[in-house]
Amino acid sequence: MTSVAPSTKTAQIVIGNAIPEMAKVADLVDRFGTEYAIPQRAVDNLNICLDELLNNTISYGYSDQKVHEIKVIISVVGGALLTAEIRDDAAPFDPRAAAAPKLDGSVGGLGVHFVRSLMDEISYTRVDNCNVVKIAKKLSPESDATP
Repeated sequence: MTSVAPSTKTAQIVIGNAIPEMAKVADLVDRFGTEYAIPQRAVDNLNICLDELLNNTISYGYSDQKVHEIKVIISVVGGALLTAEIRDDAAPFDPRAAAAPKLDGSVGGLGVHFVRSLMDEISYTRVDNCNVVKIAKKLSPESDATP
């Protein structure tokens, strides 16, 4: 008996470490979602998470004023799993280890909390002086339902 690996569709983009560059990622995610018929809610959730993670990297990850590259790879595996990988050379930061947000009216830490809440998986490794953050969302018919 032969097993066939599920098909994987992938797109990637490299952006600079500047806030305006983040719009390019959102545009790529939207186009990718349309092209592969990914439920809109999953696309929106992925965009929220990427916005939070990229904003943190760009805003807090670099101690110099140099231009750095941030690579974002999005994939859908077998129509059942939507993933994104962010690879950057910013200061080490494992979003899984971030403290829980304080619910006292301050806003610090809420972005990573959103990522944890909206995604089914989050992983982190440090490879060749680069952060590699991977997030994943299982796709199902309920992914397109409204809350």
